[in-house]
Amino acid sequence: MSTVSRLVGSTRGSQIEVYENIWKKLKIATIDVDKVLKAKELLAAMQRRKAFRNLFGLEVSDGSELNVDAMQRLESVHSLRKMTILEDASTTEDVDIAEEEELSEDICQLPFDEERWGNFFTDFEILGVPEGVNPNGNNQCIELGYGSTDEELNMYLQTGVRCFLVDLFRGPLGRTQDLVVRLRETEIAVSKEYGFPVVSTIIAKLSPRHQYSGYLAEEYTTGVKLCRGERVTLTTDRDYSLFCTSRVIYVNARFLLVDIQKFDIILVGEDIQLMVRTVRQDHLICCVCREGTLESFMPVLFPQRCSRYRVSYEEVEDLTFSREVGINVVISNIVGTVQYVNDLERVMTQLQCDGLRLYARVVINDIKGCDGEMNWVAQHYDGLLVELSEPPNAPDILQICPDAQCILQLTHAAKKPIIFNPWHISQQRLHVDPEHYYHVFFYPDKYLVRSDQYQGVFYFSFLQSAIFDQILPMALSKMPLCDSSHTGADGMARAVVTASMEANAAAIVICGVTTRMVQKVAHFRPKTPILFVSHMRSAEDYVSLYHNVTMLPFRTSFFTGHQRNIYSKSVFALAYLASRKSIKDGDKIILVYNYATGTTFPEKYLIYTFDKKNFVSHLGKSLFPQDAQCDVCPDKKGIFMCTH
Repeated sequence: MSTVSRLVGSTRGSQIEVYENIWKKLKIATIDVDKVLKAKELLAAMQRRKAFRNLFGLEVSDGSELNVDAMQRLESVHSLRKMTILEDASTTEDVDIAEEEELSEDICQLPFDEERWGNFFTDFEILGVPEGVNPNGNNQCIELGYGSTDEELNMYLQTGVRCFLVDLFRGPLGRTQDLVVRLRETEIAVSKEYGFPVVSTIIAKLSPRHQYSGYLAEEYTTGVKLCRGERVTLTTDRDYSLFCTSRVIYVNARFLLVDIQKFDIILVGEDIQLMVRTVRQDHLICCVCREGTLESFMPVLFPQRCSRYRVSYEEVEDLTFSREVGINVVISNIVGTVQYVNDLERVMTQLQCDGLRLYARVVINDIKGCDGEMNWVAQHYDGLLVELSEPPNAPDILQICPDAQCILQLTHAAKKPIIFNPWHISQQRLHVDPEHYYHVFFYPDKYLVRSDQYQGVFYFSFLQSAIFDQILPMALSKMPLCDSSHTGADGMARAVVTASMEANAAAIVICGVTTRMVQKVAHFRPKTPILFVSHMRSAEDYVSLYHNVTMLPFRTSFFTGHQRNIYSKSVFALAYLASRKSIKDGDKIILVYNYATGTTFPEKYLIYTFDKKNFVSHLGKSLFPQDAQCDVCPDKKGIFMCTH
């Protein structure tokens, strides 16, 4: 098991053949995804240039000329008509703000119903749909299926969802690739409506290492009966993983077929027994020797001589696929053991996938123990997907043993993301004891929702929002004041969150290179939305997993000066928030940035009162007050407003 040849299960020649076959299948996926990503990059660059042209009145964000024709083609009827804010009122003619400035909010322009009732019911929202609306779409991770339409993807992005999950066990990888491409294309469409770049994180669940049957076709809602003597084909073709019938059953056992012999007995679930009659390269022809009811995702037990614990072909294929389509986070189906994790990481290195972040799926109420044997999970994995098993009695009280509590506490303390699937709580099959409020309603960064169950989680969304608001101040006060970082970043992040609560800030804007400060601020679970502005391309693939974080890409090589770069990012962020009506005149904004030149880690924060008319000129004096004026300009313009 120390070499990949053991994992393949035969000779080194078969190992090379496996990799070549996988590469041939996936090389086209890279081309399609790359085309979409390049289109997103082009759109983001054009939107950035247009935003700065409207903000400053001239091209300052890029050395190249703005392609006006191309920009007009990218405009949408939902985009801002114009976002004109000039830096110096003395150099401009009188402008009608009500017509020219889209950032203003005129009560006379509101729809009739809002104007009529707004003064009577402040801070209340009129629900537009019977089911209600999620109070915070950015706290959800949507598990996409092949039935997800472009309209649904568009709705998710527009409601603030920035994290999506795909299950690589469900369906062929070609369809998953199409789903990824459609999501990226929807990001482009929403970006055109917003006028600003929109990015999201996609994570993937790996196929389980142990063998399972596929999912039954839609017409078999209650299972299918397998009768004694019937002929059944067990296939490893992923095209059947969503369309199993009584005749053809998918099983993820590509590596095991070489060990199967005629007349072997294969157990499906607890009752069904199949006898092998013929062994083929990618399927087995069997007959039913003990009947039973086949359901979706049932465990399949092969003969004892088949090694069920080595890395499977499907895992190898999933890892390679994730790397090729730009998925940066993969989730193992089980926690396993330390040897299991080392095994998987060794294979990831061989496949050049060691840059992927490895999460573990944990069924939290199935863990039993109190001796700390599972504490290694928080150290070895980069994050957790927490699920709940079906309770034997419904409704029931959720039981979380000390070992499970330690896993969640240690993972949160290590500032690693936790994704929680609350389906059984949302359906009121499980009720949460107040003793576990922190583990269920505070520690998770995101809550997993399947796309076909989206309308059924409103109960949990409102419950989590209400309880989170109650325990947030208490949780922050209980967190230790000690700073374990070498740079004082923990104390800085805590101060930022405390300031956002005391000032009732509308947003926290973090301008930086790496995601370390974002992780630390999100660790303290601020209710205030976090906007991360960075040119770090790889951060787009995972930073939205953290609590309440949205990323705004800002990639340009034109600004070489540190202060000008920070200033431009801050202006761009505030323009984005204002255009999305996330902030209004007089709101408090927490700006987190690195003041000293040459540092990549933010070490200063500023509480800024948003002025929708003058924030462009204000920020230059506020962010770097010692260098607020240019000595070359005769009228002493702000250093960031001049062209020197």
